Amino acid sequence: MYNLPFTMYNMKLHYTLVFTLSTLLLASCDDGFVTDPVYESEQTGYNVKITGTFNGVDQWSDNYNVVVAAFSEDDEYSSIQKTIQTDGRETAITLSNVPSGAKIIEIAVTNTLRKRVSTFYRYDIENVSADDTIRIDVGKQNVGMFSAINNTIFQGTATTCSRCHSTEKAARGLDLSAENAYKNLVGVKSSKDATQNRVTAGDSGNSMLYKIITDDNGFHKGFFSDYGAFVNIIKSWIDNGAKE
Repeated sequence: MYNLPFTMYNMKLHYTLVFTLSTLLLASCDDGFVTDPVYESEQTGYNVKITGTFNGVDQWSDNYNVVVAAFSEDDEYSSIQKTIQTDGRETAITLSNVPSGAKIIEIAVTNTLRKRVSTFYRYDIENVSADDTIRIDVGKQNVGMFSAINNTIFQGTATTCSRCHSTEKAARGLDLSAENAYKNLVGVKSSKDATQNRVTAGDSGNSMLYKIITDDNGFHKGFFSDYGAFVNIIKSWIDNGAKE
Protein backbone atom coordinates (compact mmCIF):
# COMPACT_ATOMS: atom_id res chain seq x y z
CA MET A 1 0.00 0.00 0.00
CA TYR A 2 2.80 2.42 0.95
CA ASN A 3 4.66 1.59 -2.24
CA LEU A 4 1.87 3.03 -4.40
CA PRO A 5 2.46 6.43 -5.94
CA PHE A 6 1.10 9.28 -3.84
CA THR A 7 -1.62 10.26 -6.32
CA MET A 8 -2.97 6.75 -6.59
CA TYR A 9 -3.13 6.47 -2.82
CA ASN A 10 -5.17 9.68 -2.59
CA MET A 11 -7.60 8.41 -5.23
CA LYS A 12 -8.06 5.12 -3.39
CA LEU A 13 -8.70 6.97 -0.12
CA HIS A 14 -11.23 9.25 -1.85
CA TYR A 15 -13.27 6.33 -3.21
CA THR A 16 -13.18 4.59 0.17
CA LEU A 17 -14.65 7.67 1.90
CA VAL A 18 -17.37 8.09 -0.73
CA PHE A 19 -18.37 4.45 -0.42
CA THR A 20 -18.46 4.69 3.40
CA LEU A 21 -20.61 7.83 3.42
CA SER A 22 -23.03 6.35 0.85
CA THR A 23 -23.42 3.25 2.96
CA LEU A 24 -24.17 5.28 6.08
CA LEU A 25 -26.71 7.42 4.20
CA LEU A 26 -28.58 4.41 2.87
CA ALA A 27 -28.58 2.84 6.29
CA SER A 28 -30.09 5.98 7.84
CA CYS A 29 -32.85 5.98 5.20
CA ASP A 30 -33.68 2.37 6.01
CA ASP A 31 -33.86 3.23 9.71
CA GLY A 32 -36.32 6.05 9.02
CA PHE A 33 -34.10 8.94 10.09
CA VAL A 34 -34.36 10.82 6.77
CA THR A 35 -37.79 12.33 6.09
CA ASP A 36 -39.29 14.84 3.70
CA PRO A 37 -39.12 18.41 5.02
CA VAL A 38 -42.32 19.75 6.61
CA TYR A 39 -43.34 23.32 5.89
CA GLU A 40 -45.81 24.94 8.25
CA SER A 41 -47.53 28.26 7.48
CA GLU A 42 -47.86 30.71 10.34
CA GLN A 43 -51.43 31.20 11.62
CA THR A 44 -52.26 34.87 10.99
CA GLY A 45 -56.04 34.86 11.56
CA TYR A 46 -58.88 32.90 13.07
CA ASN A 47 -60.90 30.10 11.43
CA VAL A 48 -64.64 29.78 10.86
CA LYS A 49 -66.45 26.50 10.21
CA ILE A 50 -69.99 26.85 8.83
CA THR A 51 -72.48 23.97 8.66
CA GLY A 52 -75.89 24.20 7.08
CA THR A 53 -78.23 23.37 4.20
CA PHE A 54 -78.50 25.79 1.30
CA ASN A 55 -81.32 25.92 -1.26
CA GLY A 56 -81.37 28.07 -4.40
CA VAL A 57 -77.63 28.17 -5.10
CA ASP A 58 -78.22 26.98 -8.68
CA GLN A 59 -80.51 29.93 -9.47
CA TRP A 60 -77.63 32.39 -9.71
CA SER A 61 -75.76 33.29 -12.90
CA ASP A 62 -71.99 33.53 -13.25
CA ASN A 63 -72.13 37.22 -12.34
CA TYR A 64 -72.88 36.31 -8.71
CA ASN A 65 -71.52 34.00 -6.03
CA VAL A 66 -73.30 32.56 -3.01
CA VAL A 67 -70.58 32.58 -0.37
CA VAL A 68 -69.48 32.24 3.21
CA ALA A 69 -67.70 35.56 3.67
CA ALA A 70 -65.98 37.70 6.28
CA PHE A 71 -66.50 41.48 6.26
CA SER A 72 -65.04 44.35 8.21
CA GLU A 73 -67.44 46.88 9.67
CA ASP A 74 -68.65 49.47 7.12
CA ASP A 75 -66.99 47.62 4.22
CA GLU A 76 -69.17 46.23 1.41
CA TYR A 77 -66.32 44.14 0.00
CA SER A 78 -65.46 40.81 1.63
CA SER A 79 -62.05 40.34 3.22
CA ILE A 80 -62.14 36.63 2.44
CA GLN A 81 -64.84 34.35 1.05
CA LYS A 82 -65.53 30.81 -0.13
CA THR A 83 -68.18 29.87 -2.68
CA ILE A 84 -71.03 27.57 -1.65
CA GLN A 85 -71.42 24.98 -4.40
CA THR A 86 -73.86 22.46 -2.96
CA ASP A 87 -77.62 22.85 -3.35
CA GLY A 88 -80.10 21.24 -0.98
CA ARG A 89 -77.55 19.13 0.88
CA GLU A 90 -76.05 19.66 4.31
CA THR A 91 -72.48 20.83 3.95
CA ALA A 92 -69.55 22.15 5.97
CA ILE A 93 -67.38 25.03 4.78
CA THR A 94 -64.25 26.37 6.48
CA LEU A 95 -62.73 29.82 6.13
CA SER A 96 -59.09 29.75 7.23
CA ASN A 97 -56.90 32.65 8.35
CA VAL A 98 -59.71 35.19 8.54
CA PRO A 99 -58.17 38.64 9.15
CA SER A 100 -58.56 39.81 12.74
CA GLY A 101 -60.30 42.98 11.62
CA ALA A 102 -63.08 41.07 9.83
CA LYS A 103 -65.59 40.44 12.61
CA ILE A 104 -68.76 39.91 10.52
CA ILE A 105 -69.42 36.44 9.09
CA GLU A 106 -72.18 36.18 6.51
CA ILE A 107 -73.97 33.83 4.19
CA ALA A 108 -74.24 36.29 1.33
CA VAL A 109 -74.30 36.93 -2.39
CA THR A 110 -71.40 38.90 -3.84
CA ASN A 111 -70.70 40.13 -7.34
CA THR A 112 -67.55 39.48 -9.36
CA LEU A 113 -65.76 42.24 -7.44
CA ARG A 114 -66.63 40.53 -4.11
CA LYS A 115 -69.04 43.34 -3.21
CA ARG A 116 -71.99 42.35 -1.04
CA VAL A 117 -75.27 42.18 -2.98
CA SER A 118 -77.50 40.60 -0.35
CA THR A 119 -77.15 39.01 3.09
CA PHE A 120 -79.05 35.88 4.14
CA TYR A 121 -77.40 35.26 7.52
CA ARG A 122 -75.08 37.32 9.74
CA TYR A 123 -72.97 36.39 12.75
CA ASP A 124 -70.89 38.94 14.71
CA ILE A 125 -67.55 37.75 16.08
CA GLU A 126 -66.28 38.92 19.47
CA ASN A 127 -63.11 38.24 21.48
CA VAL A 128 -61.39 36.00 18.96
CA SER A 129 -57.70 35.00 18.84
CA ALA A 130 -55.55 34.00 15.88
CA ASP A 131 -55.69 30.29 16.67
CA ASP A 132 -59.42 30.11 17.43
CA THR A 133 -61.98 28.19 15.37
CA ILE A 134 -65.51 29.59 15.44
CA ARG A 135 -68.21 26.99 14.69
CA ILE A 136 -71.57 28.22 13.41
CA ASP A 137 -74.62 26.13 12.47
CA VAL A 138 -76.79 28.26 10.15
CA GLY A 139 -79.53 25.64 9.74
CA LYS A 140 -81.54 25.72 6.50
CA GLN A 141 -81.03 28.78 4.32
CA ASN A 142 -82.98 29.84 1.25
CA VAL A 143 -80.26 31.56 -0.80
CA GLY A 144 -82.23 31.84 -4.05
CA MET A 145 -82.57 34.98 -6.14
CA PHE A 146 -86.10 35.86 -5.04
CA SER A 147 -85.11 35.45 -1.40
CA ALA A 148 -82.35 38.02 -1.96
CA ILE A 149 -84.72 40.41 -3.78
CA ASN A 150 -87.39 40.05 -1.11
CA ASN A 151 -84.98 40.58 1.78
CA THR A 152 -82.83 43.32 0.30
CA ILE A 153 -85.12 45.23 -2.07
CA PHE A 154 -88.76 44.73 -1.07
CA GLN A 155 -88.22 44.58 2.70
CA GLY A 156 -84.72 46.04 3.04
CA THR A 157 -83.79 49.49 4.31
CA ALA A 158 -81.86 50.27 1.11
CA THR A 159 -85.19 50.88 -0.71
CA THR A 160 -88.63 52.09 0.30
CA CYS A 161 -90.82 49.45 -1.40
CA SER A 162 -92.48 48.32 1.81
CA ARG A 163 -93.55 51.89 2.69
CA CYS A 164 -96.02 52.02 -0.20
CA HIS A 165 -96.57 48.34 -0.93
CA SER A 166 -97.54 46.72 2.34
CA THR A 167 -100.60 44.84 3.52
CA GLU A 168 -102.22 47.90 5.09
CA LYS A 169 -101.53 50.42 2.32
CA ALA A 170 -100.61 48.61 -0.87
CA ALA A 171 -100.28 51.13 -3.70
CA ARG A 172 -102.17 49.96 -6.82
CA GLY A 173 -103.14 46.86 -4.87
CA LEU A 174 -99.59 45.48 -5.01
CA ASP A 175 -98.77 43.95 -1.64
CA LEU A 176 -95.01 43.32 -1.42
CA SER A 177 -94.92 42.22 2.20
CA ALA A 178 -92.52 39.34 2.83
CA GLU A 179 -95.12 36.58 2.85
CA ASN A 180 -97.16 37.91 -0.10
CA ALA A 181 -94.66 39.40 -2.55
CA TYR A 182 -94.08 36.41 -4.81
CA LYS A 183 -97.71 35.40 -5.26
CA ASN A 184 -98.65 39.01 -6.05
CA LEU A 185 -96.03 39.37 -8.79
CA VAL A 186 -95.40 36.31 -10.97
CA GLY A 187 -98.16 35.69 -13.53
CA VAL A 188 -100.42 38.36 -12.01
CA LYS A 189 -101.99 41.01 -14.27
CA SER A 190 -100.77 44.54 -13.73
CA SER A 191 -103.27 47.09 -12.38
CA LYS A 192 -101.47 49.73 -14.45
CA ASP A 193 -101.79 47.79 -17.74
CA ALA A 194 -104.09 44.75 -17.73
CA THR A 195 -102.50 43.46 -20.97
CA GLN A 196 -99.27 42.70 -19.14
CA ASN A 197 -98.23 40.75 -16.07
CA ARG A 198 -96.43 42.34 -13.19
CA VAL A 199 -93.80 39.67 -13.79
CA THR A 200 -93.70 37.39 -16.83
CA ALA A 201 -91.27 34.58 -16.06
CA GLY A 202 -88.40 34.54 -18.54
CA ASP A 203 -89.21 37.94 -20.08
CA SER A 204 -88.19 41.08 -18.22
CA GLY A 205 -89.03 43.21 -21.27
CA ASN A 206 -92.70 42.28 -20.89
CA SER A 207 -92.80 42.51 -17.11
CA MET A 208 -94.42 45.64 -15.69
CA LEU A 209 -92.25 45.50 -12.56
CA TYR A 210 -89.08 45.85 -14.61
CA LYS A 211 -90.59 48.52 -16.88
CA ILE A 212 -91.64 50.66 -13.93
CA ILE A 213 -88.33 50.58 -12.07
CA THR A 214 -86.38 51.38 -15.25
CA ASP A 215 -88.66 54.18 -16.44
CA ASP A 216 -86.58 57.36 -16.48
CA ASN A 217 -89.79 59.42 -16.34
CA GLY A 218 -91.08 57.56 -13.31
CA PHE A 219 -90.35 58.22 -9.65
CA HIS A 220 -89.33 54.72 -8.55
CA LYS A 221 -85.74 55.13 -9.70
CA GLY A 222 -84.97 57.53 -6.86
CA PHE A 223 -85.98 54.99 -4.23
CA PHE A 224 -82.98 52.71 -4.80
CA SER A 225 -79.76 53.44 -2.91
CA ASP A 226 -77.81 51.16 -5.27
CA TYR A 227 -79.98 51.48 -8.35
CA GLY A 228 -77.79 49.67 -10.89
CA ALA A 229 -77.21 46.61 -8.71
CA PHE A 230 -80.88 46.24 -7.76
CA VAL A 231 -82.15 46.61 -11.32
CA ASN A 232 -79.62 44.04 -12.57
CA ILE A 233 -80.62 41.44 -10.00
CA ILE A 234 -84.34 41.89 -10.72
CA LYS A 235 -83.75 41.58 -14.47
CA SER A 236 -81.60 38.49 -13.99
CA TRP A 237 -84.22 36.90 -11.70
CA ILE A 238 -87.05 37.44 -14.20
CA ASP A 239 -85.06 36.35 -17.27
CA ASN A 240 -83.91 33.18 -15.49
CA GLY A 241 -87.46 32.01 -14.82
CA ALA A 242 -88.58 34.12 -11.83
CA LYS A 243 -88.26 31.17 -9.46
CA GLU A 244 -89.35 31.36 -5.86
